[in-house]
Amino acid sequence: MTAALFESESKNDLKILMELAKKLGIRARYVTSKELEEHVIAHNISEGMKTSDVSRDEIMKALGK
Repeated sequence: MTAALFESESKNDLKILMELAKKLGIRARYVTSKELEEHVIAHNISEGMKTSDVSRDEIMKALGK
């Protein structure tokens, strides 16, 4: 799947893009800032899960504790 994100001060411009997507058969929906933020956080967590394990001591050292 490939996705695109559009951000505009003009609600009318976004409405035009949404209508075009519908005509082209592209699934589209509006998202809130909170939904976008949660998606980014979830993506970053998923990417982080692909790295090697780190000990608690190493984390505490990195945090300066």
